[in-house]
Amino acid sequence: VLFWPLKKIAIVSDLHLEKSSYLAKRGNFLPPYESFETLKKLRNVLKKKNIKQLILLGDVFHDNYGYERLENSARDLFNKIIIQYNARFILGNHDKNINIPNLKTLKKLKINNINLTHQLTQNLSIEITGHYHPKVVLLIQGNKISKSCFIVSGKKIILPAFGKFTGGLNVESNTFDKILDSNCDYYLIDNSKIYHFRKDNKKKKLTLNIISS
Repeated sequence: VLFWPLKKIAIVSDLHLEKSSYLAKRGNFLPPYESFETLKKLRNVLKKKNIKQLILLGDVFHDNYGYERLENSARDLFNKIIIQYNARFILGNHDKNINIPNLKTLKKLKINNINLTHQLTQNLSIEITGHYHPKVVLLIQGNKISKSCFIVSGKKIILPAFGKFTGGLNVESNTFDKILDSNCDYYLIDNSKIYHFRKDNKKKKLTLNIISS
């Protein structure tokens, strides 16, 4: 979650609620509890901060009918979060035609000259986006470790996916080279610590600069 303390805003992207039920219809069975677990995690994070507004940055649901498939407990929790935090729901590519009762959806939102939308554009505007599910992949003592991360590059910030079953795209993928500046910072959060990585374009690898509590 990205917090904007001055405005008491929290921004989160790519919950992909009801992904398991979507895949189940296609013969790929996953535990059907991910929506409630994702929402419970989000609620617990928001409770720790003085938040007045929540901005959902797209792909909140895995498909346009995800809200209808929510179990009662998950639907109740979703509705409580939406009401309590005066949520703004920005549409993503997965839920661009979703219809949720009593909830207005947006294609984009602008606050203080900052554009909030689901997918990054290549114009010169300042943007906070999601969509790509960035992750850092590290090799530590022979073990490969993959963790979600934030990307900060010039005027662009890409948020990690928040959902339980979302997967991710390695920040060293050529996809990011095509859409971002060559100088990127990556912020990985794990066990209440923030790990700051910077891409070393000469050595073609990530270097760890800072570890902070």
